[in-house]
Amino acid sequence: MTALRNWIWIVAMALTTAILPVPSGTASNTTDAKPVAWNPMQSIAPNQETCLQCHNGIEPASRSHPLKLGCTACHGGDATATAKENAHATLVYDPDAGTGKRNPSSLKVVHLSCGQAQCHSGFADDSRNWADHVRKSPMGTLAGMIAGLRFQWSGQTGKEAKFGIYAVEDEDGNTPLDRGAVEKLLRLPYFAKKTVRRNPPTEETGDAVLLSNHFADLLLRDRCFSCHLDAPAPEGVFRSQGCAACHSRYNETGLYAGDDPTIPKDEPGHPASHAMTVLPTEQVCTQCHSQFETDAPLAFQTGFNGQRRHFHFTGTGQPVEDVHRKSGMECIDCHTAFDVMGDGNIYSRQHQAVEIRCTTCHGTESAYPETAKIESENDPALRLSRHYQGFQNQVGDEMVLTAHGNKMTNVKKIGKRFVFFSKRTAKQIPIPQAAWKRSAHTLPGHEGKLECTTCHATWVPQCQGCHITYDQAAYEKGKNPWGSGPSHPTGWTQPRLMKGPRGKIAPAMDQPHHSLTVLDGQGHPLPVINEEGDKEGEYNEWQFTNPLGYSGSTLMYAAQPHSVTKSVRSCSSCHLSPESLGLGEGELKIQGHSSGEDDAYNFLVLTDLKTLKSHLGPSAAVTIRGEPVAGTGQPNARPLNQSEILRTLRVGNCIPCHDAYDDPVYRNLGKSYEFEKKIQHRRLRDRILNQR
Repeated sequence: MTALRNWIWIVAMALTTAILPVPSGTASNTTDAKPVAWNPMQSIAPNQETCLQCHNGIEPASRSHPLKLGCTACHGGDATATAKENAHATLVYDPDAGTGKRNPSSLKVVHLSCGQAQCHSGFADDSRNWADHVRKSPMGTLAGMIAGLRFQWSGQTGKEAKFGIYAVEDEDGNTPLDRGAVEKLLRLPYFAKKTVRRNPPTEETGDAVLLSNHFADLLLRDRCFSCHLDAPAPEGVFRSQGCAACHSRYNETGLYAGDDPTIPKDEPGHPASHAMTVLPTEQVCTQCHSQFETDAPLAFQTGFNGQRRHFHFTGTGQPVEDVHRKSGMECIDCHTAFDVMGDGNIYSRQHQAVEIRCTTCHGTESAYPETAKIESENDPALRLSRHYQGFQNQVGDEMVLTAHGNKMTNVKKIGKRFVFFSKRTAKQIPIPQAAWKRSAHTLPGHEGKLECTTCHATWVPQCQGCHITYDQAAYEKGKNPWGSGPSHPTGWTQPRLMKGPRGKIAPAMDQPHHSLTVLDGQGHPLPVINEEGDKEGEYNEWQFTNPLGYSGSTLMYAAQPHSVTKSVRSCSSCHLSPESLGLGEGELKIQGHSSGEDDAYNFLVLTDLKTLKSHLGPSAAVTIRGEPVAGTGQPNARPLNQSEILRTLRVGNCIPCHDAYDDPVYRNLGKSYEFEKKIQHRRLRDRILNQR
């Protein structure tokens, strides 16, 4: 059976991709919109606008957006009208956002507002074209989420992103393919004609709609797109869309607290103020970056006071707080504007778009961070720092460089020291360097082969798997057709290890079995039909296989879990733990034959063996022979192979006696292994053990 045989299709759907013309009058957000000339009401001077006759008392948006700029420059509308119906008839807004006419920054209309020429678009200096960048960013396209699920569920044969929420193209002629960028994305196909009607395109371009008949596309549109930057907030959560999703502030009740008399103060859904923030707080970030289970929407939720509601760093039976957060650093202190809003390129995966690394600030075991000086007033590192509180960069400042070669805006080299500056408070923190701890960072088996977080990340969230159900009968009755299995509380576990997408051993996010049940109008599971028309089973807790033949339901993803501590995990937690190496919970039985053919692994949990789902334990990502079981949608990532597992476990034989980083036996393991076979080592070992 070929890999393509594993493509999964719903019965009664066409087995080939179809093209459906967009009906006249519908819309399709498929192309990059060009910035328009500044101020749609150019014939009206800002001080002649009539808007403030009603909106008297409204707060200025920011220092860069004062009231004297006028209202229609951003919001559109008729500045000469005095009646609300006429004044608001041509406001710039997204009618599908569900937030009324108050947000002109939705990505669907941003080219008419924030993205006007000489506002946040149209500059020769591309670093200023943020409205263009955001539409190409991972938060705008969701390309990584889409490509990951489609690959794992055999919706596409390769891991590279092909589709986004909307079609977008990188037209500047500079696409860094070596960093994982792609030249363009098509709009995600629709599952079937009915789903086009219930979730139609929204821009009037009249182009064709792609139909895939693949269930992953239905799940993405109906469930996963709630994480999109333009998506309406979940019920009970208040935030905006587009640029305002991060730069407008809401309080927990969604009530307006400003002085505009036209905005009701008892109607939920309004921002707390018309004032924007250039430095989003942690609470803004964690409104979206806060959950990872389809059936547990509040598993990792954050309150509006910036503290996690269901996540407490008590130090007793709970994860330890990340050392950066503990020191007072915020999300925006590490993640650059290019990280968050994009750098103008279209990336397949999030890790490709993020330009910071641990080594950006801490250097490597053999080199300090790379730096470059600010040479002009127009340097982005200086220009962006004008929005910071308490400090501003100057020409001549020596700034640390990111992995993409851009200057950090708040990390400097001052003399021989590297210093971090808080963007919000100007607090300074000296940055320790990896080169100061050479014995730990220059082990031959580790140097250049491990991500820093392999040792310094102490925990990852552990979900219990997802069982997604789609009930056609519920949909036909006008009810929500999506359901989930029983909700499980979030757990925490020490990270397992895998080969990460950057070629180094990295901590892995545990994602146990994901399954799908699809019921027809009578409540019966639908059959699974492969590309050759043969029945492979039923959609009753169906577990997918990706095009490489590995599990699409048991997943393994390299992660940056944001759980860094100064102290590191123990050597034995890797070198004496088959579970950490991906074999699952159990006991490794090493037999006499050096080939390992007689070795065995006794699994602790036998449910999969008993139900004949697998001959392994449910948490196994790889067999004892190094054969991958878990699939991963990340390019170049995989579970550890047999050679890597054996090399890691072999070092574990030495750890009970040689438990220090600077122990000389680890400087030349080949020589140490040879000495271990000699009678001198046995006598030395016996003498030491007899002294204990």
